[in-house]
Amino acid sequence: MKKEPEAGKTLSHHLFLLFLGGMTIVTVIVLSLKGWGYYSTPLAERPFRLDYESMRPSGVYSQGLGIIGATLIIIGVITYSSRKRLRAFWKIGSLSVWLEFHIVLCLVGPVLVIYHTTFKAGGVAAISLWSMLAVAGSGIIGRFLYVQIPRNIRGTEMTREELQNRLASLRSTLTATEAGSRVMAIIEEQFGNLRTPGTLAETISTMLRLRRIRARTLKEITTSLRRRQVDPETSRIIREHAAEQVSLHQKSMLLKQVERVFFYWHAIHLPFTIIMFITLAAHVAVAYMLGYRWIF
Repeated sequence: MKKEPEAGKTLSHHLFLLFLGGMTIVTVIVLSLKGWGYYSTPLAERPFRLDYESMRPSGVYSQGLGIIGATLIIIGVITYSSRKRLRAFWKIGSLSVWLEFHIVLCLVGPVLVIYHTTFKAGGVAAISLWSMLAVAGSGIIGRFLYVQIPRNIRGTEMTREELQNRLASLRSTLTATEAGSRVMAIIEEQFGNLRTPGTLAETISTMLRLRRIRARTLKEITTSLRRRQVDPETSRIIREHAAEQVSLHQKSMLLKQVERVFFYWHAIHLPFTIIMFITLAAHVAVAYMLGYRWIF
């Protein structure tokens, strides 16, 4: 039984996610510890602190955080958009990896920008800040929707034909052995009576129910393989195929509704992104005209 690779499920990808997530957490901790004394000081008293010139939004330290943060956001948006839309970049890595890279840069970047403001902002800067937070927040929702859509090994969305072909291929592989046939029977028993949800309330209810069914199915599969005393290597391969089969069943049930929500999500996420960049450019231009400089 030959295991076909599944997008985003490799050990290296999980390590990559741990690294990026850890980097985000470390950034927050380091910045908080560095400026805790200043940030916890009332606004009226901050000008009397010795570190005021460096820590204020136009100071070398805080302004540097804003510049680096904005740069990370720009890099995150440009690299992912280029990988997604320009054919010349389609073969450079999995789209899912580029998405994770985009998400982390667009999370770390806003964190730096927030510390740049020293937790106070007004005028154009406030509009840019809140639109940036809206983009970051909607991006987290978009990531959740993204993983609900079946994708191939290249990270691109599966067509319905590809999805059905993959399900059929997995079914054929599993039923090639007696133990695999029993596993397939367990999957069909658990998912056979479910129907595609229609309304948003039904979608949320079905999504929660599918999570419970998935956990119960995988547990029953593991128990069945142990009871039949299947050798460890064969058991591992069967469980990997079964896990993918269950995942695709789960996603196919919600595909229509998720695609619809994803469409509306784009209609919200994109305008906020445009507003963010326009107000960011205006903020930088105003600051430059007023004579604010960093280390240049």
